[in-house]
Amino acid sequence: MLSVVLAAEGCGIDESRNGPPFHPGNVQSPRSLLVTRSDIEGIGASTPYGAVLRWWRALQRGDVKGVQRSYAGHVSASTARHQIHTLQPRTSQPVTPETDAGHSRATVDVLVRSAVRLGDLPTVVNVTDLPVSLDLVRGHPGWKLRTNSFGRYHRAVLDELAQQG
Repeated sequence: MLSVVLAAEGCGIDESRNGPPFHPGNVQSPRSLLVTRSDIEGIGASTPYGAVLRWWRALQRGDVKGVQRSYAGHVSASTARHQIHTLQPRTSQPVTPETDAGHSRATVDVLVRSAVRLGDLPTVVNVTDLPVSLDLVRGHPGWKLRTNSFGRYHRAVLDELAQQG
């Protein structure tokens, strides 16, 4: 089957199929952007970016407890469920991380790469990138996202929609 990938701005240059699809050419289908355990292991689960991928995987999988465990502060189950429901499309993934980490705090700037099939063209995948900055703190047992992380992502989505419209 032949697939065409339409790419938006901002691409990395990792041509391998191991780990996250940093280059739009690595997006075989929207499902290519579902975070896997091997993506997290390939990056390093104990890194700030590994924490971001664990959180994103929990959001994609509808794992309320996993979303709650991803945060440094308390997030209620209803808030976690709302975040899971609000993540659109699920076929998205934070890629091309730029990490600024200190001893107890880190910022990870990512592009949230999304992929959706284009309506009547089932072999065409539209790939878009959205810049988002996420703050983390070192907790126990490792890096955790600040509780405002999903809000920062969601605001970036809304800002992008406003610019398009």
